[in-house]
Amino acid sequence: MSKMVEITSVEVGAEKITIEALAIEDILLAEDLFEDVEVPTVKYEFDRKGKNGAASPGMKYLWKVCESQRKCKSATSMGEKLERLIGVITQLSEAFESKD
Repeated sequence: MSKMVEITSVEVGAEKITIEALAIEDILLAEDLFEDVEVPTVKYEFDRKGKNGAASPGMKYLWKVCESQRKCKSATSMGEKLERLIGVITQLSEAFESKD
């Protein structure tokens, strides 16, 4: 299952990539559009290393997320593609959501 989010930050580390986002789905689907709603922040973590030196499932998923965004397509490196995700409204899989 996935969640509609607005990406607010991307942190690229040696072991994992962390994305923080606003979970905007509840606001967009609210019956009363004038109701004050606190937008929760969610965090997603993607391992960079897979088994036997292969790309991890998280990195493959992020590649697909980046390639689905027009503003990321012209970037020439994966790091630049990830940085361009800031401000993007998209859906991210809850399978990568950090529960802490």
